[in-house]
Amino acid sequence: MIYAIIGASAGVGRALASAFAAAGHDLVLVSSDERDLRAMTSDLAIRHGARVTAIAADVNDGDDYLDRVAAAVRTLGALDGMLFPLGATDEGDDGRFDPGLVGALNRVNYEAVVSAATRFLPELRARPRATLVAFGSVAAVRGRGRNVAYSAAKRALQGFFESLRHACAGSRVRVQFYVLGYMETEQARGLQSRIPKGDPLALGRRVCRDVHRDVGVVYYPGFWRLLAVGVRAVPWSVYKRMRF
Repeated sequence: MIYAIIGASAGVGRALASAFAAAGHDLVLVSSDERDLRAMTSDLAIRHGARVTAIAADVNDGDDYLDRVAAAVRTLGALDGMLFPLGATDEGDDGRFDPGLVGALNRVNYEAVVSAATRFLPELRARPRATLVAFGSVAAVRGRGRNVAYSAAKRALQGFFESLRHACAGSRVRVQFYVLGYMETEQARGLQSRIPKGDPLALGRRVCRDVHRDVGVVYYPGFWRLLAVGVRAVPWSVYKRMRF
């Protein structure tokens, strides 16, 4: 089967690529880091014998790269699924609302995923079975004064994928959404927290194992589901004084 991974060279994206290649799938990998992509492509081909096509593109530059994804898929066969481990934060996303920064974070965390998913949805609907997988964040459980644009975009993405899952109900397209807690990735490097971080490799194997199941929304690690319920239950009079 053939999967496209948009945002493939980051921690979660790299883990997904490794898990899906190990399971015998062919891949189209998209990332802005061309040198890292070349190394990944060679490694996956050597270790797993997978056919891997790498596309160096920055989703913030627009949707033109999607034509290259479509062309790469055609050389391999037909697309069976897309995974979107896309995400970016910025220290300046602290409530000062710089228009350029807000726009860039909204693009990479929401708009780019929506554009790619809707572009390829008709093709996926024609397959015997297909999957769309996006990744959100526990930072979007409630709005907060830190990571303002990031958390808002991730909440919007979860809402879109819930609508997309409803629209695809009864079809052969599975729509999945993973709400991620703190992960052992570059993005969380230096983060001081008593809450255990998730293992990207274990996540990659789980996503690959469940790729054709109707899992809906999955919290990873799983204990975040209970923590999210607790955060939502905090009264606003208390929540507004919390700083996290």
